[in-house]
Amino acid sequence: SQIERRKIMEQSPDMHNAEISKRLGKRWKLLKDSDKIPFIREAERLRLKHMADY
Repeated sequence: SQIERRKIMEQSPDMHNAEISKRLGKRWKLLKDSDKIPFIREAERLRLKHMADY
């Protein structure tokens, strides 16, 4: 979502963070479950790394 957030901010620099978050949430809901898998796996990897580090 960080990459998508940057894209939106570049296209609409005056848009508030809350509106950007809403748009990202809508995009996420429209994704098929199979398209979400890489993101879910990366989130889990980062969660485990964080737990190991702290």
